[in-house]
Amino acid sequence: MFNEFAKYERDFAAWRRDGYPGVKDLTYKYIDFLTDTENDQAPKSGTLWPHQWESFLRIVYAHEILGHDEIGESGLLLNIVTGGGKTAVIAATIAWLKLAHGVQKFVLLCPNLIVRDRLDDDFEKGKVFKDRGLLPEWSTLRADDFILTTLGGGKDGGGWSNLFSATVVLGNIHQFYQSNRSGQSNLSALMNGPEFALFNDEAHNSPAEEYDATLKMMQSNMVFRLDTTATPDRADGKTPDSDMIYEYGVREALADRLIKTPVVYQPDIHTVELTYTDAKTGEKRKVEEIDWAEVDRLGLSATQWVTDDKPMQQQMAIALKRIEEQERRAKGRYRPILFVIAVCKTDAEKASRTLIRFFKIKTLLVTEDSDEEDRKKARELGKEQKTSNPYRAVVSVLMLREGWDVPEVGVILLLRKFSSKVYGQQVIGRGLRRVRRKGISNEEPQICAIVDHPKLEHQWLWDIFGSKIQKNVQIDQLFDETEDLPEPPPKQEMVKPENVIELPEPDESLALEGEFDLGHFDGPPEPVKNWQEILAEIKYDPTVVEITDVKLTGVTGRELTGDRWKTIHSAPDLPNGINGQRYEQTDEQIREAIKETVIEMAEEMAVQAGYAAGFKSDVYSAMISHVRDKFLGGDSLGLAERANLTFAWKMLPQVRLKVSSIPGLIAGIIEYGNQ
Repeated sequence: MFNEFAKYERDFAAWRRDGYPGVKDLTYKYIDFLTDTENDQAPKSGTLWPHQWESFLRIVYAHEILGHDEIGESGLLLNIVTGGGKTAVIAATIAWLKLAHGVQKFVLLCPNLIVRDRLDDDFEKGKVFKDRGLLPEWSTLRADDFILTTLGGGKDGGGWSNLFSATVVLGNIHQFYQSNRSGQSNLSALMNGPEFALFNDEAHNSPAEEYDATLKMMQSNMVFRLDTTATPDRADGKTPDSDMIYEYGVREALADRLIKTPVVYQPDIHTVELTYTDAKTGEKRKVEEIDWAEVDRLGLSATQWVTDDKPMQQQMAIALKRIEEQERRAKGRYRPILFVIAVCKTDAEKASRTLIRFFKIKTLLVTEDSDEEDRKKARELGKEQKTSNPYRAVVSVLMLREGWDVPEVGVILLLRKFSSKVYGQQVIGRGLRRVRRKGISNEEPQICAIVDHPKLEHQWLWDIFGSKIQKNVQIDQLFDETEDLPEPPPKQEMVKPENVIELPEPDESLALEGEFDLGHFDGPPEPVKNWQEILAEIKYDPTVVEITDVKLTGVTGRELTGDRWKTIHSAPDLPNGINGQRYEQTDEQIREAIKETVIEMAEEMAVQAGYAAGFKSDVYSAMISHVRDKFLGGDSLGLAERANLTFAWKMLPQVRLKVSSIPGLIAGIIEYGNQ
């Protein structure tokens, strides 16, 4: 996303140097209040951090000097790394707008309950204003003046009277949607009240049809809008409609020691034992040990390397070794947490049970089926760590992303492959927030250990953090974060803003006329009418390959910034009795796993065939019938016997591959399924 403020940097620097000419008198007075008395270009200690100060001054310059016609017609955007303190910037902006512009109402929008609860804690009774000293004594403003109402919060959430009387309204964007009666009422109360300033936190969620429509409806009563995010570029290629005016990324935050240094650990594998099993009878047909260099020819799926029993146990052993290291670094001042990311509920349940049963680790599982009590525990995990028997691990299926900020997360274990840059960065961001409490210096190095696997092919993700390997390896080399952790990388700063150019729009008059040879393309395959016959004719090989043993030569640790050192640790031992022990699912768990996987498969196939995801129900109906006929002996999923359920579960990867490879088959199911 382009930084729209870049072309103004030179004028902005002169404006700061000349003492903020052109601003309102109360704006100047508030800036002066926040300024260090010894350095008129720096913030006062205890208020804003330097990058927050930079953000705030750019907001003031954009709003009062440049104006909406020049920049921010649809709002301003701050791109600040996780752990960079976006909430303090929001609070300072609120205080300034109330003091200098007389704005009386402020609306904070957030995408989910986790973000909402965090903001609720920050703004309850004006806590953030008091903690950061953002209200000058010469003003009449006090922290208690910022009356908060949290929609759906349970205490005083919602209703016309609360929305009218509150100074700060906090809610999920969906609570203003016109597709539900409650949203209609909330939006009506907001639009019939005084003009307001809008703060759209985690703004990368905003490019959605109803989200966008709701923001546009609010615009007529909105005097100011500020968006904040750590990942403005979404997986679907869309970005917020607001103008980005400041970027503060991982590199800058590492240089300022505001976030932990990410270190990636991967197993170094020597040989792999594969067991070929008849999925229907359970008969083991062959056991083969192959060299790691020859593995790719077998076509094993990436997730097998972290979800088959033995590999998963080894990855967990590596992660728990890292937790022990983090506990030694914590020196009893806090309790580090292992954060495990799974790709689906089935894998998450397996990971949770493996940690609890085999490794004896107290683990919290959070999926879409978790009750409110467990979700609350996840949101308040930092408080939970202060009890006598805290959780040492939490397992999630992308339920805990933006807004879930638990600084005690010291190790992240990836049991899934990321293809989305957004999701990948959001998950790693959960471990980057520094632990800040009494007895921990801001200068003390802190790391976030990320346990990855080479077959997940996440190098693109580590490249975002500037990954590079330094060749200095030794077995059992001990890592001392106070001696071995390199100095943070230098900050990248714009030296010559006058050289920034804005790309012109294409000149249609210069477009070349005529036709281009794009090669031969027949278009998408025709939907097949006899799709039932084609499905029935598909043959499956009951032989499945499982990874039953992996011999590790060590574990590689890579620091992703600075000097980018590389060390090799010895492979961890598994607990007595766990080696090779299999995780057994219940019949109900297998049924749920089959259903969940076929639903996911149906949506993926529909989209790949060029249809909207909503057509997945048509594909699911055909696919679950196909699974029943081929593997369940004609029984329904609910009545099938254990042996057939296991058979079906093991054959699903083959089903996905073979059905997807037949041209026009999925299109035929969608077009002719009801005929």
